[in-house]
Amino acid sequence: MLKNKSKYSSRKNIAIGDLVYHVLYGKDWVGVVLSFKNSKTTSNSKNHREMALVKIVPGTKHESFFSTRMDKKTNSMGYISINWLFKLEELKGET
Repeated sequence: MLKNKSKYSSRKNIAIGDLVYHVLYGKDWVGVVLSFKNSKTTSNSKNHREMALVKIVPGTKHESFFSTRMDKKTNSMGYISINWLFKLEELKGET
């Protein structure tokens, strides 16, 4: 595994500390980006994919999202490809 020491994703406008949501689960799935790493897609491949360590916000619908995932650290924290993540932008008119 190769580590990416950047505070920002190299492919998306996502930074450590940003709130993100999952493209398939929508804005009910909310997490905080804690770090990034690069992971090989296969053991003999030169291709890498960027992963984000995400902590799901407590009390949200998918709080235990990582409980059945291979790349989990805890039931509410684990690695996920940044391809699935989008930055949760502040909605206009909300405080």
